[in-house]
Amino acid sequence: MTILASVALDSRQDVPGNRERMKAYVEQAAAKGAKLIVFPELCLGGLPKNPMFIFNPDDAAYQHEVAELVPEGPSTRFFEELAREHDMYICWGMAEQSHQRADVMYNTLVVVGPEGFAGKYRKVHQPLTERIMFYSGSGDYPIIETPFGKLGLMVCFDKAYPEVSRILALKGAEILLCPTAWPSIEPSEDDNDFKLGNIFSFARAAENMVFFIDSCTSGQYEMGHSRIIGPWPQQVCATTGFEEGIAITEDIDIRGEIQAARLRAMGGSDLLKDRKPATYGLLSKPNKYNPMSGDLGQFDN
Repeated sequence: MTILASVALDSRQDVPGNRERMKAYVEQAAAKGAKLIVFPELCLGGLPKNPMFIFNPDDAAYQHEVAELVPEGPSTRFFEELAREHDMYICWGMAEQSHQRADVMYNTLVVVGPEGFAGKYRKVHQPLTERIMFYSGSGDYPIIETPFGKLGLMVCFDKAYPEVSRILALKGAEILLCPTAWPSIEPSEDDNDFKLGNIFSFARAAENMVFFIDSCTSGQYEMGHSRIIGPWPQQVCATTGFEEGIAITEDIDIRGEIQAARLRAMGGSDLLKDRKPATYGLLSKPNKYNPMSGDLGQFDN
């Protein structure tokens, strides 16, 4: 049995201040017995001041100022100590500085645990002006093994592409981690579940019959509503509102819930077992809808 936590954080452009606020949420989750806490995309240094459809060089310059090396940077070390102290896995988004080139940085999800640095993932799918500021990752789609389940890593816009979560599920992921900064121009409590960013989250959990942790920024124009979704269709274990806050589950049998979903949901249709991959060859071939090509992550370590 495991307790999970997801935070909706209104992060500011203040790395030391954000670290201390994140520490307070770690302590709050630890007091409830949580073994995993997930924070939003780029929450360590804060988001660009301009909306993502407006590029301002000052926004890119700021991200370079706050970018750190991983894992040897100060923030990774800071959260490693917290993870050891509280026997917990901590996941957060940040700008990562390339080890090889000063002008290259990545939008990265970092994971630390009681054993120290556990892994990282560099975001692959980047919308609008984000692709001007950050380089894409290599698309390794890593899995991190923990005592309570296998974690699959993605970031925000990656969840709009079902191939990402499916690859992670086929690698054995039981909990998909998805820090986001998904915008919500006119938030409404009545229709929040039907906003596109949330539809993607529910779909990725349901189609792979796994847990999905959506940790979104809060504040002006941001959606909030960080969620922990179960492997049964429309199963929500915990959620925050539009304002900053933390969602903490009760004790969950991670593997038991996944097994039950795959044996009993939809009349016993296991959506992984019943796939027909031999018929899906077109998915990996160049086509008219994807004219751009090239190697991703050419500056990876």
